[in-house]
Amino acid sequence: MSIASLHAARAAASPGTRRRQRGQALVVALGLLLAGGAMLHAMFSAGRVAAAKQRLVDTADAAAWSTALWRARVLNYHAYSNRAILANEVAIAQAVTLLSWSKYFEQLARNAATVGTVIPPARVVLEGIAETATLAREAAELAATLEIAARGAEGVGYRAILQASQEILQLSTQGFGASMVAAEVARANDPSYFAWVLPDPSREWLELTHRAESDAERGRFADLVRASLDPFTAGPRSANVGLPIPCLGIPVLRKRGATMLSADLERWEAVDTLSVHVNRPRGLRCRDSEVLPLGWGAAEAGTELDAVTGTERGVADNPSANALAGTTMSSFPVYSGIARVRELDYERLADRRFPSPVLAVLARQPGEAVATSMARGLAAGRMLPPDASAGDGAPHLWALSAAQVYFRRPVDAPARIEYASLFNPYWQARLAPPTAAHRAVALGYVR
Repeated sequence: MSIASLHAARAAASPGTRRRQRGQALVVALGLLLAGGAMLHAMFSAGRVAAAKQRLVDTADAAAWSTALWRARVLNYHAYSNRAILANEVAIAQAVTLLSWSKYFEQLARNAATVGTVIPPARVVLEGIAETATLAREAAELAATLEIAARGAEGVGYRAILQASQEILQLSTQGFGASMVAAEVARANDPSYFAWVLPDPSREWLELTHRAESDAERGRFADLVRASLDPFTAGPRSANVGLPIPCLGIPVLRKRGATMLSADLERWEAVDTLSVHVNRPRGLRCRDSEVLPLGWGAAEAGTELDAVTGTERGVADNPSANALAGTTMSSFPVYSGIARVRELDYERLADRRFPSPVLAVLARQPGEAVATSMARGLAAGRMLPPDASAGDGAPHLWALSAAQVYFRRPVDAPARIEYASLFNPYWQARLAPPTAAHRAVALGYVR
């Protein structure tokens, strides 16, 4: 057929036929419009789901980090309170020491005043010194009575209050207390969110610290207390005056004094004495002997013995003066011994130098905003499958996050290696990847 005949056939077609041909293009356009609308809706829904996922992940991160930070702050509180307890022990030792020394000086001054009665010009001066020494001793005794009871009384003393506060705060980092921190952070992000701390299969946190009870643990703390004593309290408060020439019988003054902690860590003892010694021949040998006690004083806190039992720092060199000091010893049995502080449980730690326990937080978003497109897989490695068994039929959205507590010196501190302890407040928090055990526990909640 020629081109001319085709034009003739088209011209002969009816107007209605031409209109029906034009209507077919409209159907195609409507189909394309619907397809485009469906694609835009899918993209919008996917964007909302992705935003919901990221927001829940961020919430889980915030809850995990905040809970770990709370735990780090509790550990730092333990460090500060342990330091306060240590200072408390030092203050008790100082109170006993000052009282012992004031009793010694009072006795020495009174003995001197007694001798001074035969020297009228010196009598008034020596009696004045003795009265002043008595006032000083009375003040020291009153201060020791109040201070030792306030600091060291079992159950009601300052030390006992600090120990109780440690236990209360430690409980707030476990179970319900830690989950309350996570839940409050989640609600602050969105009132419909909920989060809680998962049980720890490894028990890292529960076994990180404990109350020191064994002799070895208390001994470590006692060593810190001894190392923290000031030079006067730590002693020795000793000196020799005279020429200690053997066998000539020349008098020598021996001042002895020390503050000692008993082997069972239940008693502080302080003693100060001054005696005259001579070294004279006895048979074929020269021997030293104490011939005249001049001054003595002693005090104890803890187990009441009313006797000088320590032999450290040469205090046994004046036995007669020690015996007299024991008869007038001031005792404070209200003191309950070296404190049992909370410290790292080194026997259970996998890493004794730098333990870093990890906690996991599971966060949930109600199911009405969750799309079924994310029902499989884990978003960014921390999204969990939705709970298909939700009561309203809509799956919930879940997110898992983890954080850890670790010990590190401040960046501006002098450079040195320092192992973790509960005596320096250098505990911090940071996010960490959830462990396989945490994922297994979390999936048990989701399914």
